[in-house]
Amino acid sequence: MIKNIMPLLAMAILLVGCTTSEYPPTNGYNSVNQLTKVETGDLAQFAQQKMTFAWYPGRGKTFLPENSNKALFSNYTETAITQIMQDKGYTFTNNVQQADFLIGYGLAVESELSDEQIFNKVGSNLGLSMSHLDPDEFQKGSAIIAFYNPQTFQTEWQVLAQGIAKIEQSQQARKDKITAVMLSMLNHVPAK
Repeated sequence: MIKNIMPLLAMAILLVGCTTSEYPPTNGYNSVNQLTKVETGDLAQFAQQKMTFAWYPGRGKTFLPENSNKALFSNYTETAITQIMQDKGYTFTNNVQQADFLIGYGLAVESELSDEQIFNKVGSNLGLSMSHLDPDEFQKGSAIIAFYNPQTFQTEWQVLAQGIAKIEQSQQARKDKITAVMLSMLNHVPAK
């Protein structure tokens, strides 16, 4: 099942870097704002060659508990990615054939997609430790953003990130957290 629904985690081309980033605390839990990332691909000439983007067919995948609002998480993620890319000078189009590149994403928590399953797909292990946190309050969260060639649907660049997800929080806190994570993940994408 994972093989069929995880095209976003399936391709790791060239390990470019692994970083740990701090991003602004959201709604009062600044002790758990660490994000570990691994990027693959090359963005060196990206801004000179790419202008418009569209969503990858099927957009994104979510591996979240059944009691979570997956549509709301997807909406928050798509809104954040679109705004960040537009702020960098890229133009969104609904027409896949007119886009210079496609964007896809994936969201998961450890209870629904393990590190081992991610490693089997991506070939990377970010090694985020949760041993110091209460598992009833926090869970490891993973996210991936990938840029695809619109003709071949091959991955051109991707970033895989892991951080700490608070289990119980307000919808606004979730939205703020997703926005902060997406901003951190896309920070190496050059502005136009």
